[in-house]
Amino acid sequence: MKAILVFIDGTICDASQRYHLGIGTPEFYRREAMLKDVAVPGSVQCLQELAPHYELVYIGARPIDTLPFTEEWLKQAGFPKGPVCLGETQAERLALVRDLRERFDFIAGIGDRWDDNELHLEIGSLSIILREHAGDWAGVPQRILSYQRQQKVKENEAHLRGKIEGLARVLPRLHAKYGDELWETYFQSVLQTAAATREERAREDRASLAGHGLNPADLRDVAQWMEITRTEDWENDPAFGLQDSELVEATERRYVHRITRCRYAELWQGQGRPDIGYQIHCRCDAAWWDQPAWNPDVRFEQPQTLMQGNAGCLFVQYLPDAE
Repeated sequence: MKAILVFIDGTICDASQRYHLGIGTPEFYRREAMLKDVAVPGSVQCLQELAPHYELVYIGARPIDTLPFTEEWLKQAGFPKGPVCLGETQAERLALVRDLRERFDFIAGIGDRWDDNELHLEIGSLSIILREHAGDWAGVPQRILSYQRQQKVKENEAHLRGKIEGLARVLPRLHAKYGDELWETYFQSVLQTAAATREERAREDRASLAGHGLNPADLRDVAQWMEITRTEDWENDPAFGLQDSELVEATERRYVHRITRCRYAELWQGQGRPDIGYQIHCRCDAAWWDQPAWNPDVRFEQPQTLMQGNAGCLFVQYLPDAE
């Protein structure tokens, strides 16, 4: 699970009620005074919304001996649980985050001071700087989600680029030796893989369709299901963000969508071998889309592909008319 570094003082905690005690004095850090601090509006609700999806790590500019009071205040205010780290100086906090980055996979840091950027840079995360004591917390979850999705796309693109660069060095030599039999052998191996996993995929896909209240015999429902599944497990999807698609048609017996941009095609074209890309990617789509596990009555056609120089890839699934 990804983690978020949350600064305490000024970001989620408004301690202005004890400023008259003298910042940094023993009186300023008395338990009774600290427990009277108030949560910055919107911060509790926002972090409660984020907590099911991210680990929260709190960091503050306070003496270490105030740790028990800080933890007590966080619980009292309703903040989600998470480890608390304290350091009075920026150097101490930098040392803390260098240790934390070895234990947590940070996606974002939230603070209210510009030197908090230095902490966020140290953990290599998105840096969100809010206004002291009055931050706009409403937009924070979407900013983090958008950033995380962008990072996932970059990760997937880098992995695909490395894979295609490797295949582009090897496959032309193999094709020169074995001819088109190489592509036929590969296609048959994909068909065998699809057949071997068919029963398990059928159970999972039908359960997913039923869970969303959708009917695999109605291709309008299937179009909805495809859109849902493209986004519901994007964090674990190695193809997330690598294609842009649009719905062309969805009727009870016919579902058509078009791929308008494909990183697979772009990278193979960059290698000057889209013909290989077609054989190992596009041609093999039929193994999964024709007579799919969720409804073997459905048939598939792919009259256009970007790999072959068309303006888009056309995926057509339909239920044949009864004779």
